Amino acid sequence: MAVMLTGAGIEPLPLQTEAAILVEMSTGRVLYERNMHQRMYPASMTKILTALLVLEHLDPDDVLIVGPEIRNMPAGYATGVFTEGSHVTVRVLLKGLLIRSVNEAGRVLALHVVQEYNQRFNLDYLNEAKPQFADMMNDYAQALGARDSNFTNPYGLHHLRHFTTAYDLALISRAFMADPLLAEIAGMWNFTGDGLEGQYAAGRQVQQFNWTNTNQMLPNGAHGHPFVTGMRTGYTTPAGECLAASAYHNGLGLITIVFDSANPGRWNDTRRLLDHGFANYAFRTLADGEVLTHTVQLDNPRLEDDGVLSVFSAGEHTALLSVSELATLQRVVTYDPTLIATPDEGEEDDGIVRLRIPLGGFEEGDTVGWVNYLINDAVVFTTGLYAAHAVLERTFDSDMDFWIYRVFSAMFSRAAVPYWFGVIGFLFGFICLIIAITISRRARGYGSYSGRWRAPRGRF
Repeated sequence: MAVMLTGAGIEPLPLQTEAAILVEMSTGRVLYERNMHQRMYPASMTKILTALLVLEHLDPDDVLIVGPEIRNMPAGYATGVFTEGSHVTVRVLLKGLLIRSVNEAGRVLALHVVQEYNQRFNLDYLNEAKPQFADMMNDYAQALGARDSNFTNPYGLHHLRHFTTAYDLALISRAFMADPLLAEIAGMWNFTGDGLEGQYAAGRQVQQFNWTNTNQMLPNGAHGHPFVTGMRTGYTTPAGECLAASAYHNGLGLITIVFDSANPGRWNDTRRLLDHGFANYAFRTLADGEVLTHTVQLDNPRLEDDGVLSVFSAGEHTALLSVSELATLQRVVTYDPTLIATPDEGEEDDGIVRLRIPLGGFEEGDTVGWVNYLINDAVVFTTGLYAAHAVLERTFDSDMDFWIYRVFSAMFSRAAVPYWFGVIGFLFGFICLIIAITISRRARGYGSYSGRWRAPRGRF
């Protein structure tokens, strides 16, 4: 059994962001947060969810044709990267979406997802595909546990009803980074190639692309961090400078979300969060399989036994702990109260735990108690405590067997040889004494006899 720890009690970091969160990737444990449940505008960080939803419905090698859905982009959102009629794979569209933050890629992908989902291939983007794709985004986010978010479009177009929280976006980002393809794309510094990436292109309109990642926290970026592996930037005037980032070092994966920070505040805030995580947290092994722990005394053991039972704990558990949490780690052994022997009436309690041997004794592997691992006096993991060997109960027959064995083993031991000679000498002397007494008595009897013969009485 294990429970999650919280990141409470941490000194505030000097951040410029309005809302932020630091999460461990594999466990989802929140290591630091500021206003993590406050609703914020995500801008292009929206594309993290869009990419996840796309791979639920489209294959990365599917070839799509860019259509009129890229027309009439709102001012400030058009990137002019794709041209109508161009053939491009889903994989390349995802690269455009996640590396270069191409907004038109979001429209193309959203349209084809809805068309594929409905098996209708003449849908209009603005009036049909966009609202349905938004509903699909919200359903997907809800399924991931992001229950304080609402999305209205696939690429982060500002809208009063298009919002999320640092906590919700961290949940979505964990799912994003768990997908190998999306994690790979998010970590690419640049992409140079055509829309089909070498696929057969005869009769197809194919564009060439050269994109550099907008995430300057990647190792090659101007604000590069050596351990950053992805993910996605975001910016609109209402949203401010935003960044979702992932990093990995020494077995520890971290995700940060930063909302509405100044520039270069989002880079500095992200660095402070990551450095805080790597400096203070690590996975610690609390239990590692079967481990012989100690021995416990037994109450009324068999006469031939040493009166102790070796016990071991079993189970494996690794916990994400901070330096301060590790300092409070305690390992507490608790025995099954039904097995603990109580002193007899009038007997002084010496404070030593003794286990009562149950009827039938202990079998190897019998549960005798539990081991609790505590952090700050809270149990974070519990594992069983087991008998390492069999112990038989004490009975009248076992006592008799013990004494008979002791007698016979003592009689025929090397140490008993002198005693045997003593016994033999005593018996020999005793026999000699008896013989001497007998001879003496007979000798006295013959000496008093008169020697005169008398005929027996009777008739002839």
